[in-house]
Amino acid sequence: MKLAVDIGGTNIRIAIIDGKNIVVKDSITSEPNDFEKNFKEIIELTNKWSYDIDFIGICCPGPYDPKTGIIINSNNLPGWNGIPLKEKFQKAYNTDNVKLNNDANIAALGQFLIRDNIHSLLYFTISTGIGAGYVCNGKILEGFTGNALEVANSIPDISAINPTKSGIEFIASGRNILKNLLNEGLDIKDTKHAFELYYSKKNPIINAYFGFIEEKYIEFFSTAIYFFNPEIIVIGGSVALHNKDWFENIFQKVIDVTKDISYKTKFEFANKLDESTLLGCALM
Repeated sequence: MKLAVDIGGTNIRIAIIDGKNIVVKDSITSEPNDFEKNFKEIIELTNKWSYDIDFIGICCPGPYDPKTGIIINSNNLPGWNGIPLKEKFQKAYNTDNVKLNNDANIAALGQFLIRDNIHSLLYFTISTGIGAGYVCNGKILEGFTGNALEVANSIPDISAINPTKSGIEFIASGRNILKNLLNEGLDIKDTKHAFELYYSKKNPIINAYFGFIEEKYIEFFSTAIYFFNPEIIVIGGSVALHNKDWFENIFQKVIDVTKDISYKTKFEFANKLDESTLLGCALM
């Protein structure tokens, strides 16, 4: 049996997989600053299931070191940075057969696996943070150090106080939409509330900010099309999936911007994301 572990900023999903079938699955709440608590919970859960595990596939936020299995700098799981995940799981489960990859890469692979006869798929997750993965002919694009498509700081503002934290994630992810609007002195409960206020069109500060991030998303997706020429772009993550109409408007503008190339890129929202990502973990 294969153990799939999908480590997210909010939840950690765990499953036992046989072939392409999920035998059993569960989830626990992520502890961004307490790796050991979550690791203990994972072990306790899998011990309760009592399956013989001969492979462990883990996806996690990046950037990470593919050789050591260490998360280098996760903005959403700071307490996991520097932890040798691969080594920890090898020792706990007494197996060397452990693979680790970026969560967005594995989500991309999972979305590729559940679609028939496609050439390439570019995946974006737009949630607490922003990530991406690209699969071509069934292969994940890894990059020289394993960190291809670590897109959080894409389209950086080189005039910012800290240009290394000025790109798309830091202005347009769920966490940072809220953070940046709160910094404007607005009374907003959460990102859902921010979108509701934007849809009401009553607050000029919110309207202007959403206009700004819409432009950034158009630049972001259009640039990706020019670089990768994917057959399909799939969008997942809570911010995107709860605001489909807003993103569909963005997709149409991206298609208009990129109409000079010979192929009209398809856009779709993610399908069966949790299950497909766990499948991707097991089949990486």
